Amino acid sequence: MLAKGYMVFEDKKYLDSALRCGEVSWEKGLLTKGPGICHGVAGSGYVFLTLYRLTQDPKHLHRAIQFYHFINTEEFKQARTPDNPYSLYEGVGGTVCFVADLLNPLQASFPLFDIF
Repeated sequence: MLAKGYMVFEDKKYLDSALRCGEVSWEKGLLTKGPGICHGVAGSGYVFLTLYRLTQDPKHLHRAIQFYHFINTEEFKQARTPDNPYSLYEGVGGTVCFVADLLNPLQASFPLFDIF
């Protein structure tokens, strides 16, 4: 919402707030409740894809890629299996969208909620 607020109102306070939220997401770490975009690793990664698309600062793309790398670790394989493991929001459906968006980050958008 902060990113959209910045785009609509062109007020830097929204961008600054969005960037601060990104820093909190990075500092507090991953949501490891599964692979999905609702409360999982891919959802956390979308924070940084959105910030990258908004600012084109490579720091944010780097952070999104680090979240992708975590999906392939042994630690992640111990994460909770979602109730709906193939769904868009809880399961690997959202993860597939996240990985696809990493291939073209300047066109990335959270599935079904494109703010750009």
